[in-house]
Amino acid sequence: MASIAQLTHHRTADFKKLYERIHGGLQNLFRTSGHVLMLPASGTGAMESVVVNIVEPGDTVLVLAAGKYGRRWAELGRTHLADVRLHEAPDGETFDLAAVERELAAVRPRHLMLTHCETSTGAVHDVERLAALGRRYGATVVADTMTSIGVEPFHMDEWGVDFALTASHKGLMSPPGAAFVAVGERGWDAVRPSQGYSYWNFHLLREAALESTVPNTPPNATLFAVAAGLDRIEAEGLENVWERHARSAAVCRAGLRAMDLPLLPRSRHSHSLTAAVLPSDGSADGLVEALHERFGIRIAGGQGSLRGRIIRIGHIGSVSPLDLLPVLTALEILLVERGIGHEPGRAPAAMAAVLCDQQGTRTA
Repeated sequence: MASIAQLTHHRTADFKKLYERIHGGLQNLFRTSGHVLMLPASGTGAMESVVVNIVEPGDTVLVLAAGKYGRRWAELGRTHLADVRLHEAPDGETFDLAAVERELAAVRPRHLMLTHCETSTGAVHDVERLAALGRRYGATVVADTMTSIGVEPFHMDEWGVDFALTASHKGLMSPPGAAFVAVGERGWDAVRPSQGYSYWNFHLLREAALESTVPNTPPNATLFAVAAGLDRIEAEGLENVWERHARSAAVCRAGLRAMDLPLLPRSRHSHSLTAAVLPSDGSADGLVEALHERFGIRIAGGQGSLRGRIIRIGHIGSVSPLDLLPVLTALEILLVERGIGHEPGRAPAAMAAVLCDQQGTRTA
């Protein structure tokens, strides 16, 4: 309802108030004093906008990738004629800091691009330490924080990240259509001089931002929903929102482990989603579709090389730990019917035990 309650033109006083409300709220979420630029785009549009504005043909760009979305930085860099050096970790794993530092010392890239939460695997990477390494070797640090903003701790200015981005349909609990790029003070030094008019031109976006508006028609309905999402986050308290996502992730992991489904990341699990590995014998084929058809519950499967090999359960945005009980109970029913796992009831029991611990209600 927030997205259709009212609409306004982006050259009005009402839109200026909306812009300023969103801008201030996003500065709090990113933990930055820098500008947060608003784009009518998807998250990938936000990624490309950064590449367009800071990468010149031939620039050396070091990309850290451990999944589909990390590799997207490399794809975008190559499209815009960068000299891309790809440093990969296996899907679901995190980066060896010493190996990253050796790569930085050898390559001396102009830009370092990385992903905070790798949505394709459920792993979260140590952006704080990786960004510190990038700065040590003189690189502009660009972080895809699509599924971590408003979900788990991120401190843009404190960690020395120059560009960070998110989209309306993740932690902001809104429809898709709006994306946001936070630009740190040092980040503007890396923005190329204006090459003329461009939809992604950060100079034009900043000029408009100084007037609390945007240069092109914005997704007004989505922006009203974003403002409502920010109101909700601020009412709960950002640290409490981070803590709630952590509790939801712990409950989800407990249920999956009780079903003997191995978790994909070996460490540093995301608080926005949880990925689990399916049996390789075909007994879980069609599980995602069956869950929706039987119970009206949607989860996601794997992507790319992980297609058919994993499931991904989101607990981002407004999801609470208690909301996950029916999801994993339904999943357990399907697994039991297929002869996967053990007797029914193990998943909800394990989840309830974690919930009780979180509420401090368990007795000896």
